[in-house]
Order: sequence, then C-alpha cells, then structure tokens
Amino acid sequence: MSDHEEKKKIGIKDIARLANVSIATVDRVLNNRKDVSEKTRQKIKEIIKEHNYQPNLYARSLSVKNNLSFAVLIPRTSLETGYWQLCLDGINKGISEFSAFGIIIEVFFFDQEAQQTFHDAVENILAKKFNAVIIAPIFIEETKIFVQECKSRNIHTLFINSDIKGHSSMGYIGPDLYSTGKLAGNLTSYLVGDRAKVLILSVAKGLENYKYLQTKIDGFVDYLYNTDKTLDVTVKDIPFNNYDEIEPELWRMTNEFHPDVIFVTTSRVSIIGKFFQDHQELTKPYIIGFDFLSANVDYLAKGYVDFLICQRPDKQGYLALHHLYRYYLLKEYSNEFKSMPIDILTKENYAFYEN
Repeated sequence: MSDHEEKKKIGIKDIARLANVSIATVDRVLNNRKDVSEKTRQKIKEIIKEHNYQPNLYARSLSVKNNLSFAVLIPRTSLETGYWQLCLDGINKGISEFSAFGIIIEVFFFDQEAQQTFHDAVENILAKKFNAVIIAPIFIEETKIFVQECKSRNIHTLFINSDIKGHSSMGYIGPDLYSTGKLAGNLTSYLVGDRAKVLILSVAKGLENYKYLQTKIDGFVDYLYNTDKTLDVTVKDIPFNNYDEIEPELWRMTNEFHPDVIFVTTSRVSIIGKFFQDHQELTKPYIIGFDFLSANVDYLAKGYVDFLICQRPDKQGYLALHHLYRYYLLKEYSNEFKSMPIDILTKENYAFYEN
C-alpha cells in the first residue's frame, strides 16, 4: 500500500496504534476534551496532521441527529428595506446545506419597532432545547439579558450584523462598523473641499434601537477630524419609514443646511435618491449610503446615489451557521474572526457585483 493510500484510509484505530494510546484517548483529543496530557495531545495532533486524517462526517452526523439544534433570532424583513431578507437568504442557504448532517435549524423573527416581539421570540427559543443561538442584537439591553440566560443554560450565542463586545460566547460575524464609517469619511474627503457642509442622516422608524449606527458615525467623524480640512458636519435623524413623512423633513433639512454631502447611515438611501429625483429644482449633493438592495441600486444606476457601501448581509447569515457547523460537527474551536469585506459600489461597477 502506498503512503498516499495509507494516509487516505487512516482512521481513529490507526491513530491510536501509531500514538500507542487508547481509542478513547484519541476521541478525547478529537473532541477537545480534558484528561489528556499536553504531550500526548500534541503527539496525536501531529499524527492527525501528518496523515491528513479527515473525520467521517456522515458517521458523526448520525451521532448528533435529533440532538443538535440551532436557533436564529433576527428582525423580520419589512416593506421599507430588503436588508434582512438578504440575511435570511444566506441563513436559508445554510439551512439547506447543514440540515443534511442532521442539524435542526429554526429561525425566529421579531419586529425592530416592538420590543415585545423580541421578548416573545426569546420565550419561544428558551422553551425549546437549542445548543446555540445566532442573534442580531438590535435591542441591546434585552439582548444582554437573553445572552446571560443562555449562558446559565449552557447555550452558546453568536452575534451577527452588529456586536455587543464581550457578551456573546462565540463572538461576532459581520462588518467592522467603525471602519465602514471611516470608509465613508474617506470618500467624503475626496469629494469636497475645505469648508464643505456634510449632513449625516439616519432614516428609520425606531432609531432609538439602532445604537450601532453611532459606531458608524464615530468612524466617519473621526476620519474627517484627522484630515486637513475644516468641514461643517451636522448629524440629524428622521424617525420615519414612509416617504410621505420623510419628504417634508428632507425638504426642510436640505434648505436649512444646503449640504455638499449626505452620508446616510442606514440602508434607506433610496429614499434620499427618490427625494432628489422628485425635486430637480434642488442641487443634488453627493450621496453615500449602505447596502446592495434593489431600490438602492436603482437610484445608484440613475445617478441619484453616488456610492453604496456593502456589508454582505447574506454572507453574514450563512457564515454564522457555518461557524456553528464547524464548532459542533468538525470540532474546530476558534473565536478568531475576520470582519466582513467592505465593498464600494458606483454607477460604473454595480452591474458586476453579486451578494
């Protein structure tokens, strides 16, 4: 038998024989359990690496079938934005892929404008026996309480979209929000000269729950502060979803501040694009916003939005489930995450981009 064939066919019994230990000891190392000396553990790991041992995922999936389940807790998508639908698309891709290994994955939704719906979803999750929960921490204090309860029940937690540092047991998968703000600030510094007027605008109902937006604003302002330009920066909120309510606020702010740049911190940038399309009598400022949503892309293509910063919500949803799969099924233990890529789209390159 060739060395290649031997490496290809090696199993737990072979590893135990080569290491001169019991099968139970090898199993403890593979599953990262205690009661193995560090010297023996390293010896077994070296044999595993040398022989390129791959676990039998099918056999392992049989052992966890009907015993391993994950919950996902995210906002439901709304008529105003498709952001969470993209995240759900990624989650559904993960469900389709990982359910083949016997993993049960259930999605729970809440309304971003109604805390009670979050509490109701939490109660439904805690009424069942999940091994881990993926959470979009929109309601920060409520999420902290939920995570603490999960900890007391030995349920792992993993955040997506935004982070509450130091609270989830398995970390965070999503964009570095501070860096997304800095990127928008960088773009702004190229677009305008000294003494330009910049309007930072957050548009959404229930903005009091969007605490993570401040991280973007901090990154944006900090970047501009460190340039050699003196800019007039104003921060404003429009706490509405409907265009009929947003339009008069935009009209008032535009005529009051006469901005050279509008930085929209949410994914509602299409609303700003529509406003300037409807009001051709106004001088359109540069407009920077977030996310590769169809409505946003439409106004980007028309030239009413200048830049879209994309945070890949679909990939966030999929990678969160993939991390749990690797942790529980492949026994890969790591809390080291790379933040999601931050992409810049313009009228010239959006057609070549895919979520």
